[in-house]
Amino acid sequence: MRNEKILIVEDDIDIMEVLSLTIAKAHYTVLKAISIAQGWHMAMTEQPDLILLDVNLPDGTGFELAKKIRAQSDVIIIFVTVNHFIDQKLEGFEVGADDYITKPFIPKELLARVQANLKRKAGPKKSNIIHIDNLAIHYDEKNVYKDGVLLNLFTKEKLLLFYLIEHANQVISVDQLIDHVWGRDGVADSKTVSVHISTLRRKIEDTPAKPKWIQTMRGFGYQFVHKKKSDGS
Repeated sequence: MRNEKILIVEDDIDIMEVLSLTIAKAHYTVLKAISIAQGWHMAMTEQPDLILLDVNLPDGTGFELAKKIRAQSDVIIIFVTVNHFIDQKLEGFEVGADDYITKPFIPKELLARVQANLKRKAGPKKSNIIHIDNLAIHYDEKNVYKDGVLLNLFTKEKLLLFYLIEHANQVISVDQLIDHVWGRDGVADSKTVSVHISTLRRKIEDTPAKPKWIQTMRGFGYQFVHKKKSDGS
């Protein structure tokens, strides 16, 4: 049995069965919920590593649940839903989704996306802390602090920020960001990246409308601007 726990929030019995069998065969621990109320309770008490979340639930929407969970946790959230319109996908990403899979789905593809998201979140272990003005990036904790206060960053926002900082003062294309953060099999596009960059700026920049760090290089991509001091910080 793997260490990772996966919570499935789905009210359709047949789809729940397919998802459960797919996840269980890969030796993950499966947790089940059929409503927002149950999903919230399981997310808070069981602390899963990843949540497969339907949008249309009997007591509300998966967007509501994702937003509520995001206020407490950076657990990976993947929407699995019949909603395929771009506005609905963007709404999912805006409330903190890491990925979006449209029904009907191919079980092997869904499993591959689950494994890719878990692998990306684990990432390479780093033991150092980087200070950039009033920001402190703790690679060991995978957390970011501003003025000593822990920022509530979504997983994808952290991956974007870490990648941009690791390549500070280099122009990173949208395709590079998509490949690194969402993977080639993800559902991200330039709009998805733009939404995440915008929410990230609102959290780390003092003046998001005139960003100091994350600069847009029109026609090329994005750049994290950082002039290193003589002490290497």
